[in-house]
Amino acid sequence: MLSLPEELLLLALNEEKGTFSWSVSSKLPYVLAGALLMELILRKRLVVEPKRLEVLDRAPTGEPLLDSILKAIDSSKKVRAGAFWIGKIRGRIKPMKLALLGELVDKGVLHSEEYRVLGIFPTTRYPSQDDRPKKTLISDIRSLILRREVPDLRQTMLIALVYTGGLMPMLFDKEERRDAREQVQKIAKSLSITREIKKAIQWAQAAQAGA
Repeated sequence: MLSLPEELLLLALNEEKGTFSWSVSSKLPYVLAGALLMELILRKRLVVEPKRLEVLDRAPTGEPLLDSILKAIDSSKKVRAGAFWIGKIRGRIKPMKLALLGELVDKGVLHSEEYRVLGIFPTTRYPSQDDRPKKTLISDIRSLILRREVPDLRQTMLIALVYTGGLMPMLFDKEERRDAREQVQKIAKSLSITREIKKAIQWAQAAQAGA
């Protein structure tokens, strides 16, 4: 089973090109940081309270990436809001994203290819190796939203990531989006962590505008 951060990356990736579009890339660092916190919430290590993110259980998850985040939050001298931690994790999200993409390669879902942008700058792309997990994800989300089914907590979190990450166009046809957006927004906004992700994005946008 894939983790929420892995599922987010899989949904955000262009499966043929193995890259992220510019429209997705601008929000992805913050949404991925939120997905990592959601995974810890789902595993009952964290809880989101108004204006505070608290450690419920400091026991290691056994996954180095999640455990490093849990340790950082637990060792903080101050109890901070979720938006603060999303911004903090975003500052070191690149190696985390690469580690998660590497996990998807190891699981046989993606494969990595070295190439050069403009024939000069070396980078890596991650085309699909096995498209079944992504197809299943999209099918499950579409079915849940279009049939107006009641999601469980994990499904609610994934839908919140679709909403905050601007991934609706990748899941729904143009004629479906109006009704789907209303349902997705309603589900996403039921989670406190959704507001924290959007707040972190807004803070970053305000800081850029000020600069």
